Amino acid sequence: MVNLKKWAVYMCVMGLTIISIMGVSTTKVKAAIEPGHEIKFNVKSELFTESSNILEVFQAVKKDDVKIYFYDTPDQSFLQNDYIHRLRVYKGSNKMDITYKKRFLNTPLSEAIAETESHGFTGSESNYKFELDIKGNHRTFTISRKESLKTSSNVSYDEVDTSAAKKLILDNSPKKILNWDSDAWYKNTLSQAVVYGPANATTYKGSFFGHDADIEVWQYKGDIMVELSTKVDHEAQAAVIEKQWYEQLLLAGYLSEDQRGKTAFVMDK
Repeated sequence: MVNLKKWAVYMCVMGLTIISIMGVSTTKVKAAIEPGHEIKFNVKSELFTESSNILEVFQAVKKDDVKIYFYDTPDQSFLQNDYIHRLRVYKGSNKMDITYKKRFLNTPLSEAIAETESHGFTGSESNYKFELDIKGNHRTFTISRKESLKTSSNVSYDEVDTSAAKKLILDNSPKKILNWDSDAWYKNTLSQAVVYGPANATTYKGSFFGHDADIEVWQYKGDIMVELSTKVDHEAQAAVIEKQWYEQLLLAGYLSEDQRGKTAFVMDK
């Protein structure tokens, strides 16, 4: 749980950071990899369990009903090495997607980017996403790639066979993810993977204080998590939105004490 008083102090520091960011000279040399920024807040699930409240507060429209599965070993070897494998299947649709993610927990951005570049990334890869996840007082650089696929009799909204899903993950694994540590380690670890989930989620598209917003309501093992998020390219804009949303959510009484990520929400149970 995040201590909101400590977070308030942190957001005051953020205000000073915004000023310094906006004053930085635009003549500085650009990094080869320039991550986008995703700002995330969990809001109180007891206030937003009903879709009518989401539609009203966030001027939202419903998008999809989704089931989300994660794959890792019983001792979470992938997660311990900062890999995430996530499968999403959509109700009333033949589409599904697998997301492969490499994250850099508790790693300064410059070090994370340097390590990423040492693995052959240049920032020009259009099929990969480079982002700084911003939630609570955490800043986590991530590399991800999403493979969009069609459902089958073995992998669909109604039923997901674990062996079939693991085969899809392996068959579609990006080479740069597959070989990050070693091909042999990756394949051996995946062979031992079990399923975590599914979480049932409903997604919405809306806005909050003038900015586009995604809202996701996740339900798993009797618990509910509601996440509000938005994505922007530039650091200064991300800092402004983070500060504004924090202040408005706190003032309205919407901000949750629990600022876990969605992966932890499922895999920590």
